[in-house]
Amino acid sequence: MKKTFRERITPVLNHILNRHTLLCLIYMKVTFRLLRPDERLKALKDTHKGEKCFIVGLGPSLTVEDLDMLYRNKVYSFSMNRCYQLFDKTKWRPNCYLVSDAKACTSEARSAMQEMIDGETTVVYSRLEINGMPGKAVYFKADFIDFVLRNSKKQKYLAKAHYCRMSTDAYRYIYSGSTSVHSIIQLAYYMGFRDVYLIGTDCGVSAGRSYSDAISSSGNKAYDVGEGDLMIRDYESMRNDIEAKGLDFHVYNATRGGYLEVFPRVALEDVLTK
Repeated sequence: MKKTFRERITPVLNHILNRHTLLCLIYMKVTFRLLRPDERLKALKDTHKGEKCFIVGLGPSLTVEDLDMLYRNKVYSFSMNRCYQLFDKTKWRPNCYLVSDAKACTSEARSAMQEMIDGETTVVYSRLEINGMPGKAVYFKADFIDFVLRNSKKQKYLAKAHYCRMSTDAYRYIYSGSTSVHSIIQLAYYMGFRDVYLIGTDCGVSAGRSYSDAISSSGNKAYDVGEGDLMIRDYESMRNDIEAKGLDFHVYNATRGGYLEVFPRVALEDVLTK
């Protein structure tokens, strides 16, 4: 039986892809081996033992009023990516800012990160994915196998089969996830926090918006519930890993609305009142 064009070309494409992937694996493996963990991360370990913190996602439900509440209550908070676009609307600033996506490191972002560092915000980034950061920014290493799977050209297949895990030692490595929030949760545990509250983690579109009203979504595709499912699946696998390891660590969802039901729901106002 005569083979179709697709049947003839597929083995050739697989051969090229596999060779390219092998070269990438060799290069990245050597890079991972040579890169030492950032010693400055050790200074963060258990600095907030037993305390609670907030992780500020940038989803549609997030409001400036929420940030003002965090500011008034002087609670420790993490955030990420383009949260700096909110700074002209509130006095709130994250105590720790994390970036793990090179695409988020625009000239505007790098300028904002330097201002945050000058204002005593701790800036943390993924070293193998991002270069040219301010000198006082602290880097972390991603887990090698996890990093390869998440960044493979076959990511759309591998990411669905590879589950997000919970690192208990951010100095050694932080596991990747489908959102920076996953990395921040692991960093929060390393810093000693035991109760973590998520806000603005909608995991889906609300009224056609992918970001808070105060943040520009120009050039960014709005994710629908289907794409949000991958985030939710990662949150679920991370929760399962936390439970399997018997960690004294609790994550709650203080987001208004959204699709994330993996963690117990709480009201932001109630948490701050307590």
